[in-house]
Amino acid sequence: MTQGVIFDIQRFSLHDGPGIRTTVFLKGCPLRCKWCHNPESQDPRSEIGILFDRCTECWECEKACPQGAMQSNLAQRVERSRCRSCGACVRACPNRALELIGREITPQEIVEESGKDRLFFEQSGGGITLSGGEPLFQYEFTLEVIRLLKQNYFHVAIDTCGYPGEGRTQSELAAITSIADLILFDLKIIDSDAHKRYTGISNDIILKNALLLQDAFSQKIIFRYPLIPGVNDTPEAVDTLIDFLHTLKNVKLELLAYHRLGASKYRKISKPWHTEHLPSMGQEEVEKVKRVLSQSLPGVEFL
Repeated sequence: MTQGVIFDIQRFSLHDGPGIRTTVFLKGCPLRCKWCHNPESQDPRSEIGILFDRCTECWECEKACPQGAMQSNLAQRVERSRCRSCGACVRACPNRALELIGREITPQEIVEESGKDRLFFEQSGGGITLSGGEPLFQYEFTLEVIRLLKQNYFHVAIDTCGYPGEGRTQSELAAITSIADLILFDLKIIDSDAHKRYTGISNDIILKNALLLQDAFSQKIIFRYPLIPGVNDTPEAVDTLIDFLHTLKNVKLELLAYHRLGASKYRKISKPWHTEHLPSMGQEEVEKVKRVLSQSLPGVEFL
């Protein structure tokens, strides 16, 4: 059976589809969004996370590491080019200041974990959401997981950026989305140059996939637009969103406010946080953008 790599399973989630849900977060993503609130999801491999406030600098981790990746003279503790994520340092740490982010799991194990909350799903109209990262980045694994979940009568949602990665085809994308019950499709930025500047790739394929899925599965697709201050909430950026949505029919749209809840994660994995200077966005700011969109897109259903 295929194995995948996940970094979290969040039970009793209320924001990743209808009802009470279990959200499975897969590692690996082809995008590098500067505002990403799950930076630990980007690398498809397991990695070491450091909780600096627990570290007493005993250096048991340095002694235990077979690769010499843990070094007492490094402020970030881990020489990541050497690290093989074997977990020896995690096991050696007496203060639980280290953790291994990412673990292998089988589709059957996801079904078994999800089954613990079946009663809550049935009572609330909930189910399982596959998120990330980008769940389509682990294509074969995600396909097998969805098939197995559907065989066990779970409602399945998939949260995708619309870009599975280089080499994947639209038919492969359709193969997964056709059997999922709900597609949460994140539209980051509509302007292609800006999209590449802030996420690392062009959105040409993403927008083509959005058109394909909306045409084929309009009843079960929800577009989600994360509002990032000064990036895609400007009048110019909102106008390009309006122009794109005008090309679609029966659109459901959810606006997501930028938040700073991922702040500690960047330090934990020694990554720069490019939007650290941005404040969290309040609901009033979200409603302001929503009013502009509503005036120009009367046929859009806002969630």
